[in-house]
Amino acid sequence: MPHPTPRFGDAAEAARPVQERYGIAGEYLFYPAQFWAHKNHVNLLLALKLLRTRFEKPLSVVLVGADHGNLAHVKATTERLGLVDRVHFLGFIPREDLVDLYREAFALSYITLCGPENLPPLEAFALGCPVIASEVSGAREQLGDAVLFADPTSPEQIADAVMRLASENGLRGKLIDAGKRIARERTPQGFVASALVFLDRFEAVRRCWA
Repeated sequence: MPHPTPRFGDAAEAARPVQERYGIAGEYLFYPAQFWAHKNHVNLLLALKLLRTRFEKPLSVVLVGADHGNLAHVKATTERLGLVDRVHFLGFIPREDLVDLYREAFALSYITLCGPENLPPLEAFALGCPVIASEVSGAREQLGDAVLFADPTSPEQIADAVMRLASENGLRGKLIDAGKRIARERTPQGFVASALVFLDRFEAVRRCWA
């Protein structure tokens, strides 16, 4: 069942731009994820390198989240690829800053290797942030036509999705509108109703056991 949209999507606008508060220059991809290996930060960094060398698209990446054992590897990869000036490690940040980072991002790049029951795409939908997401089992059922999909193991596909968003007329607005529609539809009441329907159907199975 699709998750309901988080409520903080209605948070007020900040008085001072979040990029100014954190020293982020220019357009950036946003990836809010804890630093586990399966969150796939390394392939996002490789895509960022391609955007710079192949497409001459000087985006940054903003990473937030706590370390769960893989942060040192991600930072070492950032240095090896020569991307230190393009990758911002903000750690675990206040909720209001999280909201502002969505609102000001070029796109959410949610390229985790696992899913599809992840909240950040829904958060991005509610806040008007276009989404590039992993093509994993169940993702299309959850996210529909509101995202650009990419193979999370392919830096080339991730970079191509970014360039498509940057160059295709009308695509950004189309994704934002579709995302807002989904965010409006995904309510707590609808989630509970779906759960009750599932439990009613399961009752016919459950009664077969003592």
